[in-house]
Formats: sequence, C-alpha cells, structure tokens
Amino acid sequence: MAVATRIEINFTRLLHQCQIMAEDKEHRDWRFEKYIGALQNFMVELKNSQSKPAQETLLEYQKKVDLLKGLSEAEKQPSATERSLITERLRPVGNSLSSASAKQLQTKAKAKCEKDIREELLGTPKSTIPKSGEEKGLRQRKTNQENDDINTILQHHHKVQERLAEEMLMHTKALRQNVTDAGRVVREDTMKITSSSQLADTNMSKLKVESDRLEAHTKTCSWWIWVMLLIVIITFISMVLFMRIFSK
Repeated sequence: MAVATRIEINFTRLLHQCQIMAEDKEHRDWRFEKYIGALQNFMVELKNSQSKPAQETLLEYQKKVDLLKGLSEAEKQPSATERSLITERLRPVGNSLSSASAKQLQTKAKAKCEKDIREELLGTPKSTIPKSGEEKGLRQRKTNQENDDINTILQHHHKVQERLAEEMLMHTKALRQNVTDAGRVVREDTMKITSSSQLADTNMSKLKVESDRLEAHTKTCSWWIWVMLLIVIITFISMVLFMRIFSK
C-alpha cells in the first residue's frame, strides 16, 4: 500500500512540475521531455500496482500525460497547421478542480495555434497613421480586412476538419479491413477445426469397428484355449492310467 501511495505522490509532483514547465516556455530546458517520459513510466507502474487508484483517476492522469506529450510534439512542428492538427486531436481533460490547470493549458495551446495560423496565413498587420480625408476609407478597408480574416480562419478550420475526417475515414477503412481479415482467418480456422472433428469421428468409428472385431476374435480364441486345455488334461490322465496299467 505504501509503495503505491509513494508512486502516486511522486507522479502528481512531477505532473505539476511538467505543467509549470509547459506554461513557462522561456525558461524551459531539455528536462521537459525527460520528465514526460518519466510520467509515462509512472503511469505504467500505477496501472500495474495492486493498490492502484480508481479507474476514473487513472483515466484523468492519462489524459494529462497525453496532453503534455501532445503539446511537446506540436511545438516541434515547423508549420502552424501541423501544430493545430496535433492540438485538435488531444482528448479534452475533465472539468474537475484538479484538472483546471491542464484544461487552461489546453485552452491556451489552442488559442496560440489559432493566433499562429492567423499570422502564418495573413501576416502581422502593420500600424499606419491615417491622414485627414482618408479615415473613412481606412475604416472601410479595415472592416473588409477583418471580414476577410474571419473568412480565411473559417476556411482554415474547415480544411482542418476535412483532414481530420479523412484521417478518421482512413482509420475506419483500416479497421474494417482488419475485421474482414480477422473474420476470414476465423472462418478458415473453423473449417479446419470442423474437418479435424470429422476426421476424428471417422477414426473413432473405425477404431470402434476394429475393437469389436478384436473382442469377437478374443472370445473365439478363449473357447479354443479351453478346448485345448481340456484335451491336454484328458491326454495327461490317459497317459497316467496307461502307464499304471502296463507298468506290471
């Protein structure tokens, strides 16, 4: 019991430290990825422990670890689109008080991805000083630009959703193919088992016939043995009587 409690305490401490490091990107160092690997090892130990936490707690721990690992992998991607795809795939953490920091971290990561995508697609707008007589036209252009920005962002999210849908469709097709292959293997194994059962029944029938034949042969031989034994006894008695009679 003490071992499992110590593992969980060490896990929660390291998880809290990783969440702090994920927030503070400026002072983060190479230990961040090492800590995430250690968290995954702790998860294996917790799941295999005899006094492991409740299943809901383990699931929440796993979501937090997956979130940190996904954010670490997303930051390595050079494109904002790729970072957004990885961030969108992450499972949402719970709404409990203990998961507030992880949920806030996930929300900030999504907001950062949207900002990076906006800057990547549109570029950072430069500030300009409007001249007299051009303020109205500038406001109109600014409004049009904002509308274009919103349309571009919506188009980008639509493309992201399409890519996610395509990936899910590919996974579904692969799963269907695996199920089909597994069904075919099961059918082949069933046919082999049926053939083996039929062969075993045939051999059993032949064995029964041979057993009955052997039993009949054994009965016949037993009668002949008794007859021969009787003849031998009669012959022996006859020889004894013959020797006594003619011995004089």
